[in-house]
Amino acid sequence: MAAIKLKETPEPRTRTARSVTAPGTVRCDIQLDNHSIVIDEPEERGGKDAAAAPLLHFSAALASCQTVQVIKVAEAMRLKFGEIKIDATVDIGGGEGREKDSQIIRFIGAKMIISIETNEPETKLERLKQLSIDRCPIGALLDDGGVEPEVEWHVLPMPA
Repeated sequence: MAAIKLKETPEPRTRTARSVTAPGTVRCDIQLDNHSIVIDEPEERGGKDAAAAPLLHFSAALASCQTVQVIKVAEAMRLKFGEIKIDATVDIGGGEGREKDSQIIRFIGAKMIISIETNEPETKLERLKQLSIDRCPIGALLDDGGVEPEVEWHVLPMPA
């Protein structure tokens, strides 16, 4: 019987982010391994709008996670492709919080518009679409929460 070898190196099972906030502000200076980012809220939510808000970072996480998965699957399938562009939108609404009579922002919808430059046949593209959507853990997190992202694909010809 043939053995199947994983092409990817197993990753650590945990991810840790450290957030530090100065008194009197909602700005968060975040440390992520060897990286740092800043998160802030817009003025109407108590911030100074010095950086993108947490929910916008969630949209960015969805877009970038899906981009990585499309690339990994396309490379594994040996597809020839050019630019990949993903616009991810997360819709929010109000919902009940954990405490009586409290409200919390809840995700109520998500949409990704995925554009890829390729001249590959439709049969291969259908497989790419299925496999890459199934592999994105951020999309799976939304699915698990009852919000299945709507996905729209645009296949564009490769530039000459």
